[in-house]
Parts: sequence; C-alpha cells; structure tokens
Amino acid sequence: MRFDFSVLPIKNRAFSEKPMTFIDPSPKNFLGAIVDLVMIETGNPTAREHWQHKQLHNLLQHAAQRSAFWRKRIGAKKIKDINLSDLPVLTRGEVVKQVAAEGCLLTTGDSIRTKNDSTSGSSGTPVHFFISEMNTHYNVVRSAAQYFIEGRDLTRNRTQLYYKSTTHENGFAVVKKDNWLSDLGALIKSGKNKQIDYFNPNSALLCEELRLDPIGYLVAGPYIVEAILQHSGCEFFRNAGTALWIPIGYSASPQLRDMFSSIGVPVRAHYSCREMGMIGSECEEVPGHYHITTSNVIVEMKYDDNIQIGGKRLGRVLVTHLHSYATPFIRYDIGDLASMTDACSCGHAGPVLANIHGRTKQLLKHPDGRLSPFYIVGKEMSGIAEFTEYRIRQTAIDIIVVEICGRESLTPDEISAFSDLIKSHASGEFKIDVQAVSKIDWGQNIKRLGFHNEVL
Repeated sequence: MRFDFSVLPIKNRAFSEKPMTFIDPSPKNFLGAIVDLVMIETGNPTAREHWQHKQLHNLLQHAAQRSAFWRKRIGAKKIKDINLSDLPVLTRGEVVKQVAAEGCLLTTGDSIRTKNDSTSGSSGTPVHFFISEMNTHYNVVRSAAQYFIEGRDLTRNRTQLYYKSTTHENGFAVVKKDNWLSDLGALIKSGKNKQIDYFNPNSALLCEELRLDPIGYLVAGPYIVEAILQHSGCEFFRNAGTALWIPIGYSASPQLRDMFSSIGVPVRAHYSCREMGMIGSECEEVPGHYHITTSNVIVEMKYDDNIQIGGKRLGRVLVTHLHSYATPFIRYDIGDLASMTDACSCGHAGPVLANIHGRTKQLLKHPDGRLSPFYIVGKEMSGIAEFTEYRIRQTAIDIIVVEICGRESLTPDEISAFSDLIKSHASGEFKIDVQAVSKIDWGQNIKRLGFHNEVL
C-alpha cells in the first residue's frame, strides 16, 4: 500500500497559508471523514466488526434510556450481552407508533439539531421519522467517498435530476455551481454541478439544457431517463458526454442497463432507503452485487418465508442504522427481498447483497404463489400509443390494471396491443384491464413507479 495523490486534482493554492498549518480545518475534516469511512468499509474486517458491535450497543443504550417503546423491546438483558438476533424485527407500523407516542429521542439538551423526514410512500403510507444533523453530514460524506473508493475522475461534471412537485417555466428549474465537491472546494478542483428540478418537463427544452455542458456523472431516476430516451434516443446520452449513470429512486430495469451498456456508459446504482441513506454500493466488476456500507448499517437476512425467485432462495432484508439516535431503526424490515454473502468475487472482504427485489415495486405474484420480476420499459408502452404517463398495478392475484393517462379513449387495437405486451412480460394467467384515464391518482407517492404491486 502507498499514498499517492498525484492523480488527485489538488488546487495550486490548496495548502494553508497560515503558520504551522498544512491544510485548513474545514476541507481537512471533510477529507478526514472520507478516509474514516473508507477505512472502516475496506480495512480490517475484525476491527470493523468490533466497531459495529460497539456502535450497536451505544445505540441500544441510548434507546433504552430515552424510550419506553425500546425498553420493552430490549428487555431486562444487559446491553453488553445483547446480540441483534435477540431483538424482534421492527416493522413500518411500529416505527409509526413509536414516533407518534414519543417523538424525537434527541432533545435540545443534546445540542444536536434534528428535523422531521418521511419516506416517499412508494410502498404504502409514508413513514414519518426524525434525523439528526449527523445523518445529513454522513450522507454527504458517504456520497463523496464513493468517488474516491472507485477512483473516479473528480474533474468531470455532475448532473442531478430530481422530481419536485412545483411549477417552473418549461417544467424544470436549473441551479449551477462551479464545483460539485464543494466541501473540498478549497482543496480539490471538481467539475461543475448542475441540479435540475423537474415536474412534467418539456422534453425538447430539457434535452437542450442537458447539451449545454457535458453531463459527466448523471444522477437521475429511471422514470426521467426513460422520458429522455423516448424523445431523443439512447445515443443522446453518449453525445451529451455522459460518463456514468447513477440511478436513484428505484432500480433501473435490465433493458435500460443494456441500452446504456450498448453506448459504453456504465450504470452504478446505490441501494438505499430514505430512513437510513446508503445501504450498499454496486460493485464495479460484478453488476447487481452491492457492497454493504458497513460504516452506516448492519444488514441481516431473515429466511423464514422460504421465498424463491429464479431458483434463488431469498430472505427479507433487515437493516440496523447505527447512527439512528433521533428515531432508532434496529432490525428494520425495509420491505425488500435479497440474498447475502460474506464477500464479493471482486475481492472485497465485506458483506454483499445481491438479487435485490422490492416487494411492491418490481415483483408479480402469480396465482400459484410464485414471485417473478416484472419490468416494462416506457419505450415499449409509447410504441403502442400516444399518452402523457402510465401506471401498471397488480390489484388482485390474477388481475393487472393498466392506466393510460392523457387519452379520452383507446381503440380496440391499442387495448389489445397493451394487453399483449403485459402478457408477454407476465403470463397468460392474468386478466389485463386496460383503462384510459384523465388523471392518475399517485397519492403521496412522489416516485411515480411505472409498476406497483398492491397484492404483496
């Protein structure tokens, strides 16, 4: 091992001009935090496990002191003698009850700022909870750390597209910064940052905006990426200088990944949830395998339900957020299915998740009880008829409803074509109900998933 920063884009006047000082405190502390996280996640496994064990006990001690709800769950056993498997699984409903009854477990006396947060509601009713300023800081540091872990070129631009339900001219608003790695701005020169908040954007004008500067690292949900693909095709992203696509919100379908692979643009997803931030980062060498962010979480698998998808045995994903002092998440069932191994075939010596399936996002339940992945690419839908948006739902064990928005009616041929498309991705055992609707009731689901399972 050697330290070599020759490839790091250090600024010409990066080092401090103060006497007896190498680097000014702010960028040095941020860089130091990155080093901390990388060392925990990629260093000595025994040291990492010891650190996690101590962090868990610190969190349990805090929860037991502040919460009657958690005292009951932890029981009379001494904190130092507790293993995770001793504790019951935490459900969304139980989090809702704890927050409603007890509020935030950090107080003004702790001198740590907190704020309300909530999930998007894509799996049902939004879960409201509290986070601390440490959680926000961790998420920023961990996001930056991934660029260092993979040795990405920091001088490339970063382009972020976020869905925001606000009104803007042309359906989107743009904010630009000269340096996307702003917390290290005094030390390291990074590319430009462009954040685009959109809501029903004008696709032609959005593409025109994206062409103004090389896209670089694209941080965007599959929903908006599909919309751009429908308007401008896959080559647009290569011609606009896309170096890497980081999907957010929900997973990219295999078809979308193949499209980007065909133009030489890699896809590197994060596995995360609103309640705790990043849970895993996709391996550079083994797509679909996620190195668990052990500096943030402990992940367990619960295999009690004997679920198999594609011949692989999967379990429920239970996550313990080691820094969740405002609202504890300990053995939290996030509603996903996956498999887990102790190491990755790339050589990474840490736990790895694979075969990840969101229970209500991209799984069909068949009448015989089987579960299977279900992916529809927006381009397949738009190739049949013109519309503004669509939604596909499994509403019963043998019924799939297809809502086509922006059409007063559909022709018999269009209904038949939509039905045949769905059956080709599912099977003939489902009844397909194709409906023209004036508006889709997304409720509180800001993710607007193209497919949603109401049976699981």
